[in-house]
Amino acid sequence: MSNRACMKPTTPAPDHAKSVLVVDDDEAVQALLKHLLSRLGFNVLTASNGKDAFAVLRTVHELPVLILLDLRMPVMDGWQFRKEQKNDPRLFKIPVVVITSVQTVQDDVASVDAAAFFKKPIRQDLLVKTIRRFL
Repeated sequence: MSNRACMKPTTPAPDHAKSVLVVDDDEAVQALLKHLLSRLGFNVLTASNGKDAFAVLRTVHELPVLILLDLRMPVMDGWQFRKEQKNDPRLFKIPVVVITSVQTVQDDVASVDAAAFFKKPIRQDLLVKTIRRFL
């Protein structure tokens, strides 16, 4: 799996399109979410772990309106990413939706302080409804 961050949208989107950052080490999940979000008119940014996500967030001109975050990833996991994101004055207001296969206890979910939580496999209709709620 690639550890590089990709900042190009998968399909051309209008200049006014809002961005969503997908942070997941599973390339199949990234591809599925990129396809879904691109069809909805979003620019899709991707990162394979929390460290790469920070690299993306520090280089984009306009911050994404939402972050879709996996919890278990190499290099920097979702818990550590979220902890550092909440301490960054430029990034802490970006809502985070956790999408993970972790069969976690409620305390772990609460510790991430996410706006929403989905277990894989994801019901696309519910994810789309949740994303629209934040826009």
